[in-house]
Amino acid sequence: MAKVRERARSVYYADLTSHVFWAALGYFVYRGLDGALAVFILSYLYSLCLLLALIPFVGALIQYLVMDRLVGPWVFSLTGIGPSWLTALLLWVKLAEGAFLTFLTSAAALLALRS
Repeated sequence: MAKVRERARSVYYADLTSHVFWAALGYFVYRGLDGALAVFILSYLYSLCLLLALIPFVGALIQYLVMDRLVGPWVFSLTGIGPSWLTALLLWVKLAEGAFLTFLTSAAALLALRS
């Protein structure tokens, strides 16, 4: 049980480090703490959208649609930042992570159906 807690803690800190990294880039791209906070929020919400990628076969597509059509525009209107190369890069990095998760869950589903 202690190993599971230790592993969960390391994943949490790695994810937090990722959010801080994106926020630091946002600080320089949008020239200030407002941009850093906006990109931090966007990164966090995109990470939550990764849960949609756990759906076998279509998870990455659903994740993309939610991120591109709902989360991105909502954060842009909420924070006042606009789309930039940084937000596009963040979207595609999180989408690549989601595609990998969808691939894994699809492979697991196919193996479960096969046996």
